[in-house]
Amino acid sequence: MLAASLAIPAAAAGEGPLLRPWIAGETPALEGTGLDGRPAGLRALRGRVVLVQFWASWCEPCREELPALARLRTRLDGRPFAILSVNLGEGRARVETFLHALHVDLPVLLDPGRRAGEAWGVKGLPMAFLVDATGRVRSQVFGECDWTAGSLAAALESLLREAERGAGTPG
Repeated sequence: MLAASLAIPAAAAGEGPLLRPWIAGETPALEGTGLDGRPAGLRALRGRVVLVQFWASWCEPCREELPALARLRTRLDGRPFAILSVNLGEGRARVETFLHALHVDLPVLLDPGRRAGEAWGVKGLPMAFLVDATGRVRSQVFGECDWTAGSLAAALESLLREAERGAGTPG
């Protein structure tokens, strides 16, 4: 079953997820339809650091992480930051019901055919990517994350400082 194959543990017990540099080349396109039925994607978020999060309602770690991402979004309000969550393979009604039950309000791009997930190299869930303010993917991480601590928080903060300086590259 595909669902079972995508829900692979991120790391051994006691280890956190590992942030890896993006080495797959150009940033894949990420445009589609949001839950509100309007166009959504990375293009409209240029100038901000974007955390792109691929998830599904059947994924238990995703269930835990989505509320934390909503809190992160609130915490970083006023900074050049956005979250674009991408639901992999599910329909609008199921996604809306799931988010309502979790009391989570995040922008969601629907990927019912899993084309975006394939283009981004998503092999398991949850999987996240950090995109800098110029629209370039800088890093990726597989598994449930705490973006407020350790190396993940440091990487996010570094990209936010770049964006706030108006730079798109490290410096």
